[in-house]
Amino acid sequence: MRTRVIGLGNTILSDDGVGIYAAREIRRRLVESGRCDAADVVETEVGGFTLMELMAGWDRVILMDATLFDGVEPGSLVKIDPQDLHTSLRIRSVHDIDLPTVLGLGRALGFEMPGEILIYGIQAEDAFTLGETMTPVVGQAMKRAVERVLAALDPASADSQGSTVPGVQASGPDWAQA
Repeated sequence: MRTRVIGLGNTILSDDGVGIYAAREIRRRLVESGRCDAADVVETEVGGFTLMELMAGWDRVILMDATLFDGVEPGSLVKIDPQDLHTSLRIRSVHDIDLPTVLGLGRALGFEMPGEILIYGIQAEDAFTLGETMTPVVGQAMKRAVERVLAALDPASADSQGSTVPGVQASGPDWAQA
């Protein structure tokens, strides 16, 4: 299965950069372990049409981004169904098209869009302050999220199936229910 990991974020807005920092760590770990063929890892600060281009031609896409759920503790990890996208600044944007529209438009234009999309979010503590470092709680959560994604990339792992059901899913002690 051809898999692409897309880290979303803005590295000059503290916790909002967590998706990009996670993608960098995943790439580093895959290279270090000799598993570069497990996934193509990219970073982006935008969504919408650019996301459509980044997703086209891949069997499975794993998106990582900061989330902003009400009532969820900062540093919580969330697994999000692609149809439930009120949580991310780049996956759903008032200035661009949202992920379900991206997928539908891509298919209508004849692009081969992924059959499986996994969205892993990390609840931000501060996603709006200018700064190139994450808060400590989000930095720790990023490490746990990286482990989850690496497990999803391992065919022998139970997490590699990556099935989702509607809404935000709790999965073990690290995953929050929003």
